[in-house]
Amino acid sequence: MLGWAIYGFMMCFIFGVLIYPFGLRPLLVDRRLRSAGVTVEATCLRASWSEDRVSEYFEFTTQEGRAVTYKSPLRGGRLARDGDVLDIVYDPKRVRRARTARELARKSPAWRNLWGGVVLIALMQLFFLKLFI
Repeated sequence: MLGWAIYGFMMCFIFGVLIYPFGLRPLLVDRRLRSAGVTVEATCLRASWSEDRVSEYFEFTTQEGRAVTYKSPLRGGRLARDGDVLDIVYDPKRVRRARTARELARKSPAWRNLWGGVVLIALMQLFFLKLFI
């Protein structure tokens, strides 16, 4: 009985801590932005480096006139230089939910995280199947 409790805990942990926030949620946000997003122009304010990865800050104005700053996720290279103008797609229901048009045009790195989680769950299934049978 304890084995099944551990198994259940590990499955919930993997989904809740690894798969949902780093795999499934970013893909759902991308899908929402592609279907209902509003495209506006944004100005690159600055870049923030963490070791060899960069995150950029963009400022844009919503259709309602609200000024918003968007921080891109960490990646290997810059999308724009300071002062460059590029397109941002934002969700009108949640303005902080945004991506650059270039980010949406690329394949999301969240797919790798999602498939990694699926493989991890499949391996756990095999391990626990062998353990309990």
